[in-house]
Amino acid sequence: MDGKHMMNDGSKPLIGISCNTGEQELYGVMQKEVHSLNSTYTEAIIKCGGIPLIIPSGITKEDIPELADRLDGFLLSGGGDIDPQRYGVDTDQILYAVSDLRDQTELSLTKYVLSETEKPIFCICRGMQILNVALGGTLIVDLPSIGKDDHSPDISHECFAHEITVADKTRLSEILQEERRVNSSHHQAIDKLGEKLTISAYSAHDHIVEGIEMAGDRFVLGVQWHPEALLVHAGHKRLFETFIEAAGHTVR
Repeated sequence: MDGKHMMNDGSKPLIGISCNTGEQELYGVMQKEVHSLNSTYTEAIIKCGGIPLIIPSGITKEDIPELADRLDGFLLSGGGDIDPQRYGVDTDQILYAVSDLRDQTELSLTKYVLSETEKPIFCICRGMQILNVALGGTLIVDLPSIGKDDHSPDISHECFAHEITVADKTRLSEILQEERRVNSSHHQAIDKLGEKLTISAYSAHDHIVEGIEMAGDRFVLGVQWHPEALLVHAGHKRLFETFIEAAGHTVR
């Protein structure tokens, strides 16, 4: 492993990854509040020099400081929709796999890590939306309901779905370099931008927000697509490499 990803004591960075929470059928019996995570997330962390640890939903606010202290970086993963009431919207539009327990855990953790630490946060799909809501932003509840294209085409995450327009002189542009092709799997999107965030990318065909970040040296970056499924492409792999490198500079 490249030494620039190592901690000062020679160990690999520990990366906490949020996960799905909900019912799941096992041997014909519904299991309640099963924690699950697509293996592409953990594989990406391992391939790029980190050690992944899954953060279960239900961590209490009292335990979040200790959790945040022990980990070196945080990956907010994709998954179901955030409850619109979390960002002040009452709606009857389409929602998928809402988990109050997951919302509570991820929002509390994100707010704490942002306000009380300098540790890096990498946010993917739902994770980018959590980052935005945690900082006071809002979401478009359902893109088709407002006449926009559904960004969930019936193709594999390993396939490109559309191109993005990336703002110059942003962290995202430095990492992606010439890469502008992304996959897509979401029906919600950022509406009002959260405090301290800037928009670093839009979808080229309909101007939906595809990337956000926080200015400064600290790595706080969100993307609406799934780069963990695109590691064979250098620009997408660099997102994880840069995140792991930033985690290697944190102090436990």
